[in-house]
Amino acid sequence: MKKLLLPLLLALLALPVWAQASAVTFSTQKGEPFQMYLNGRLVNPVARNVVRVANLQPGQHLVEFKIRGRFGIYRTGTTVILPAGYESSFVLLVGGRSGRVRIRKLGDVPLRPPLSNPVPPQPDQPDTYPEEYSRPQQPDPPAQNQEEEDYCHNVITRYDFDKLVESIRGRSQESTKLAIAREAVRSNSITAEDLKLLLDEFEYESSRLEFAKFAYSQVCDKERFYYVYDAFKFDTSIQEMEKFINSRR
Repeated sequence: MKKLLLPLLLALLALPVWAQASAVTFSTQKGEPFQMYLNGRLVNPVARNVVRVANLQPGQHLVEFKIRGRFGIYRTGTTVILPAGYESSFVLLVGGRSGRVRIRKLGDVPLRPPLSNPVPPQPDQPDTYPEEYSRPQQPDPPAQNQEEEDYCHNVITRYDFDKLVESIRGRSQESTKLAIAREAVRSNSITAEDLKLLLDEFEYESSRLEFAKFAYSQVCDKERFYYVYDAFKFDTSIQEMEKFINSRR
């Protein structure tokens, strides 16, 4: 009987410990992909719009973000205090051309055991956190898929994009417009939305299709490539573009 009581007693003593771990989820309000650093370590080498980390010690953690937004790449960070036994959810709000980023807490949801590594509960934290305060102090570690990550490093800035559109509009020859656009994206990545706007500057459907195929490999957010289809006037062009993309997969 005593042999049975000892394991049972150890299990009962462990239950409060299991209930002390924490988890956290971050997402972007408009679906912008981002990379997240937790206490200086990169969590997701490939940018995503939702990142969840479980089995964390409760208490204070440093979180930093590299967000691929409409007008470039923004960096922001803050400290969060994770309550024991709960999953905390936050949303990243990216604002316009200024690149102002706000971090808002959505709430805490109780976790189920088994959990681990407790520390004493921490005081409550505010629902809203300050925008960008610093950049990561250490260089980014190499990504698992270096080719995919490289496309997101040199996104054409809003200023450069406006200058590019202005330059293309100043040309009358379609071939010259294509040459300028190709040169702009040859060594830079571009968002799907900007590519769509760039295609609108071409007069002929054949030029739009030709450049869309050329620029496809440089599109930073391929998950939003459907934006580009709005630039085409004919369904046959969309079908040809889809066939081209499928051939690259």
